[in-house]
Amino acid sequence: MSVLPFLALLCAQLFTSSWHVLGKHVMTTVPYLTPIAYILVRTLISSTLLLTLGRIYEGPVTFPRLFKQKTKEKSPQSGISMISIESGNSIGMTMSPSASTIESMCSSISITDKKMEDLHSTKSSQQQTGSHFHRPRRRKRNSPQGSNCCTYIIISYIFYLLLMSQKECSRLLKHLNTEALQIIAAGTAGMLLLPSCYTTGLIMTSPTIASVWDGPMIPLGCFCAAVLLKLEKRSEQYPLAQVGSLLLAVGGSLIVLMADFIHGNDHKNAAEKGAGMDHMQFIQGNMVLSGVVAAYSATALLQKQLTHYPPITLTGWMFGIGFIGCFGSLLLDSVLLGGTLTGCTLGQALSQLHLALTTSPTFRFGVFYSAYLVGGACFAIASYASSHLESSVITLFAACQPPMTAVLEWIWEGKGFGWKKVLGMCCVCCGMCGFTYIKRIESHHKHRKPGP
Repeated sequence: MSVLPFLALLCAQLFTSSWHVLGKHVMTTVPYLTPIAYILVRTLISSTLLLTLGRIYEGPVTFPRLFKQKTKEKSPQSGISMISIESGNSIGMTMSPSASTIESMCSSISITDKKMEDLHSTKSSQQQTGSHFHRPRRRKRNSPQGSNCCTYIIISYIFYLLLMSQKECSRLLKHLNTEALQIIAAGTAGMLLLPSCYTTGLIMTSPTIASVWDGPMIPLGCFCAAVLLKLEKRSEQYPLAQVGSLLLAVGGSLIVLMADFIHGNDHKNAAEKGAGMDHMQFIQGNMVLSGVVAAYSATALLQKQLTHYPPITLTGWMFGIGFIGCFGSLLLDSVLLGGTLTGCTLGQALSQLHLALTTSPTFRFGVFYSAYLVGGACFAIASYASSHLESSVITLFAACQPPMTAVLEWIWEGKGFGWKKVLGMCCVCCGMCGFTYIKRIESHHKHRKPGP
């Protein structure tokens, strides 16, 4: 197994960890900007860049059709009927649709003519026999049979439409292309739901809590989901060592975060400690941040099923789907709900972006850095690594974010380490090495050919 996918994933986590530090400063410069507006411009820039690079380096790749094309097959009956008609047999005449139609029409016309002649003959005979006796006519009562008949016709027509719509839906579902649905689902989860949950949870809680959900919780959730969905299997030779390595990496990441959180609270005064968030906001923020784990895990598992597509073009499609979903959500929310769901209308989001891009150089640098490196490069690396590694290994590198963030804070802001952070970093490194080593042993035994 090559070392290049592991190095690429480390670079991707370095970009993501740097955004934990830079993103806080960038978003504070534009406090009026809503998260959905930031996601709108980020997905637009990332999709445009990646689709252009994919066109240059990977060539033109067409997006898969939503519905599979039907294979046109010649029916054997049509060939038999044409041959028999040309030969003049009676079988060909019976199978000819034009001849049967003409015969049925002629027979129906002859039957109606006979009925009309019989009706005229009976009327004339009644007039001749009963000419001297006139029976008084009775008035016909207005019976509700006509309205009941109309109601029955309407109800039967509605049932007919429902039956036809059900048949049409079943036909469309039968010819639905699952790969197109997987790409749409991956783009919606990774490029729309993931940044929405992270940015909203970051505003409602704190960077430390957001990095817990965005870092160590992701490999744990993805591994559990992959095992439950039977997309991956636990190690048959070292099951306890595999789970222990995963828990060691996650626990080391949590130690780094708790050490940073305690160290930050020790330097706060009484006024800053008293102005903390309330319990309801804390609970709501953690519920929103739990969507980060679900969205990232779903994106990683879906990317594993799409390894036969070029990585740059696939990531560009996903960001394009995220932009369409973000734009459509803003448009529908503006028209139907007045901006209550997303926090702003489409016009307000565009005006906020125009003001931020024209007045804040920090935001311009931050949004391009996020779109090119944090968004485009990281997800393109994940698409590339999906063709070489399993989803649980890819998401395990998210546990590197807290240690890398601590190192970047030490370099840029001068924050100290302490023995707790060093202990957590060692646990993360040991857990990742153990987990990846077990995966490499299993892949080596799997691809090794059995002896004679």
